[in-house]
Amino acid sequence: MPARRGEDYLRSIRERQPVVYYQGERVSDVTSHKAFCTAVSTLARMYDLQWDPRYHERLTFRSPDTGEPVGITYMIPRSKEDLARIRRALMLIYEHLFGFFGRCYDYLNMWTAIFAAHAWDFFGEQEPRFGENVVKYHRRCREQDLFLTHAIVAPSVDRSKLASELRDPFVQVGCVEEGPEGIVVRGAAMVSTAAPYAEELIYFPNMLRDPDPRYALAFACPTNLRGIKFIARRAFTPREGFTEFEYPISSRYEESDAFVIFDDALIPWENVFLYRRPDKIPKLMWGGVYMKAWFNYHFCIQYYARLKFLTGLAALIAKAVGIDKFINVQEKIGELLIYLNLTEASVVAAEELGEQLPNGLFRPNPQISVSGSHFNMKAMPRAFEIIKLLAAGSLIALPSSAKDFKNPELRPYLEKYFAGSALSAVERVKLFNLAWDAVASELGQRYELYDRFSRGDPTIMWAKMYEQFDEQREECIRLAKSFLDAIPNP
Repeated sequence: MPARRGEDYLRSIRERQPVVYYQGERVSDVTSHKAFCTAVSTLARMYDLQWDPRYHERLTFRSPDTGEPVGITYMIPRSKEDLARIRRALMLIYEHLFGFFGRCYDYLNMWTAIFAAHAWDFFGEQEPRFGENVVKYHRRCREQDLFLTHAIVAPSVDRSKLASELRDPFVQVGCVEEGPEGIVVRGAAMVSTAAPYAEELIYFPNMLRDPDPRYALAFACPTNLRGIKFIARRAFTPREGFTEFEYPISSRYEESDAFVIFDDALIPWENVFLYRRPDKIPKLMWGGVYMKAWFNYHFCIQYYARLKFLTGLAALIAKAVGIDKFINVQEKIGELLIYLNLTEASVVAAEELGEQLPNGLFRPNPQISVSGSHFNMKAMPRAFEIIKLLAAGSLIALPSSAKDFKNPELRPYLEKYFAGSALSAVERVKLFNLAWDAVASELGQRYELYDRFSRGDPTIMWAKMYEQFDEQREECIRLAKSFLDAIPNP
C-alpha cells in the first residue's frame, strides 16, 4: 500500500481500536470520542498532506520494494543529501503544525528506519534473528504507513530503588516468561504520547535503571494486542461550550498522553528486537544506535518551527499594545530571535557535520543535535515566559467567549475597551486568546512541561554532556593546557 491518506488511517484505527480508558470507562471509538477526536483529525489531516500536489514530492519517496510512493520519513539516509531531504520534509510538516503536535506520524517512522540501518551491527550482532526482525518491521511499517508511538519511561514509583527492589518487581516492564511463541511481558510505562490512537507501539527502557536482564528488552507490538491497556490523562481540549475562538491551539494540537499497562502481554518472537541484553540498553541512546542524536535532531526542527511562531506572536503582542518601540521589549523579542537562529544553526550544523557510519547510515552530528535540543530544554520555557511578560495582564483581561460579541448591549463596550493600538476588539481578543492558549492554558502548560522534561531532568541531561562528550572535553583541556605550558616558569 502506498503512502496513506487520512481516511485510510481513520478506517484502520476504527478497525483495530486499542483498549483505552478515559474517566473510568472504556472508549469504544477514539475517532469520535471528545478526548481524542481533535488529535485524530489533526493526524488525518497531516496524512492527507502527503497527497497534496504541492507537497507530495517532498513528503514521499519511491519504495525500494514496490516502487510506489511511501512516507519520506521511512527513508534510511545514506548520504548528507538524503538527510537534507528528510529535514526539508520535517520542516514542512512542523511549519504546518506551528511546532506543536510533536508526535505526528514522522517521529516514530524515523525510529524504524534507524533501527533497520543498525540491524546487523547492533540488534543482530550476536543473534541474527533480531536483526531480521527490525528490518522486516521497518518494511512492514513503511509499506502500510502505520502510525506508531513509543513507551520508554518506567513509572516513577520510587526512583531511590532498582526496579527489582520494589515490592512488585514488575512495575518496570520486564519479561515474566518466555516460550516458543514469544515472551510474556508485565509492567507499565508512563507518558506515551498519542498511544490511545496509535496502531503500533515500540518499547524499550530509556536508560538502564536495573541491570537485571529481565528488564533489558526492546520490542514492538500492535496497540490492540491482548494484555495492553492505556489509561489516558485528562484531555486539554476546549471546555464544553467554547470553540476555537477561545482555544485556537487546544482545538487543533491537543495530543493525548497515556499510561501503558502490559498485563502479561505475549510479544511474538518476530517482534522482539533485544532480549536479556542489559549491556545494549545504554547504547540504544548514547552509543551504538545513538537514538539521542536522532530524536534530538528531530526536536530541534520542531523547536525551530515553534520558536518561529512564538517570536511572531511576541512581536504581534508588542505591537497590539504599543510597546514594540520600548528597548526592554525589543530586548526580549531579540532574545527569541537569538534562540530561533541558534536552533536553526544546530539543525544545519548537525547535518553539515554529520557522520558517515560503516553500516552506510548518514547520521546527524550527535554533539550538535543533543546540544541544540538540550539548550531548548531551558530556552523553550524562557520563550513561554517572555510571552507572559509581554502580554502581562492582557492574558487575563479578556471577555469569557465569542458570545460576548454577539450581545448588543456589551458590544459597544468591547469595541471601546478591548481594542488595540491598531487592532479592532475582535482581532485583539483573538490575539490574546491565542497567546493564552499557547503558553498559559492547560495545554500550554503541558507543552512547557514536556519541553523541560521529555528528554529527562535538565540538570542531569546537561551534566551528562560532561560525561558523554569526553573526547570533546579533553580536546578543550589540551588546548587550554597548551597555552598554560607555553608560559615560562619563574
